Amino acid sequence: MTGPKRPLVALIGFAIAAAVLTAPGVVQASDPVSQKVWEDRGPIPDLDLYWGNASAERAPVGPFTFLGEDLAATNPKAHLRDARGVHWGAKWDEEVRAEVAATRLAWAMGLGVEETYYVETGTIIFPNGKPSFQRLGPFIDSSGRFRSPARFERRGGEYSSKGPWPFGKNPLMHENGYSVLVLMNVVMGNWDAKDDNNKILEVKTLTGTTDWYLIGDYGACFGKMGGHFSHSKYKLADFAKNPPVITTVSGGMVHLGYKGQNEHFNTSVPLEGAQFFADRAAQLSLKQVEDAFRAAHATESDVHGFARAVYDRLQQVVTAVHHGS
Repeated sequence: MTGPKRPLVALIGFAIAAAVLTAPGVVQASDPVSQKVWEDRGPIPDLDLYWGNASAERAPVGPFTFLGEDLAATNPKAHLRDARGVHWGAKWDEEVRAEVAATRLAWAMGLGVEETYYVETGTIIFPNGKPSFQRLGPFIDSSGRFRSPARFERRGGEYSSKGPWPFGKNPLMHENGYSVLVLMNVVMGNWDAKDDNNKILEVKTLTGTTDWYLIGDYGACFGKMGGHFSHSKYKLADFAKNPPVITTVSGGMVHLGYKGQNEHFNTSVPLEGAQFFADRAAQLSLKQVEDAFRAAHATESDVHGFARAVYDRLQQVVTAVHHGS
């Protein structure tokens, strides 16, 4: 396997406000709040998709103190505090690798993503004794050790959630960056694009406060797109059989081969937005896409298989909008 040496905790970045986060700062209440759905990451060939927009210094540090089980969704999740006092949302089971790779790719294309880390193993401390789990039992043993890897997302600090945003009512829908968001749902096969998985994330830095309109859960990517009973997650054979990203280009609109939640809002983008996307997608290398899956600790065969499938889907957009479909 090529690429940088992986530490025990491989990470994907979050740091929504920029390609590299500035340190948190004090922002006055009177400072204006800006809104973003997209940001220029600089020269795309220079982007490191193994580390993304974060750094090893911000990775979770065990042992982890148990704060509570998160029962808000169907996947097994927990609220934890690490050895440095940082709060995290941890998730286990089938979405771990998909979410790590997907957030890395979305970030490279300029979208806001949550600070997401792949944690191979760890130990949880239970200050009040081990509770009776509702969903976590198969993933944490009696001594508090992980039975399988987890996805960690940073909570608190300079970040605070302001709730979900609904498709069709995003205030930034007129921007080309919003077309990038929709196209990445289709490229990565994110069939679970329901409103509840969207998030407005307030980010405070020394330069001001920004409300980022982002996809808050990319765990359903890289499988078969479809309805409630005809989809999958992180299955290469299924992912490779998805419909083409672009079906037709006509009347100034690009029509997309999307199947899943909020289908009406993910089946077309303006041609200008697709061209904006294509100009950036054309600059991503296959090696960079592979690094996103290496960060997710994918097997060697999955690194090459998923990366080639994603890269080809990116190139479908490049070809269609520049040469017609």
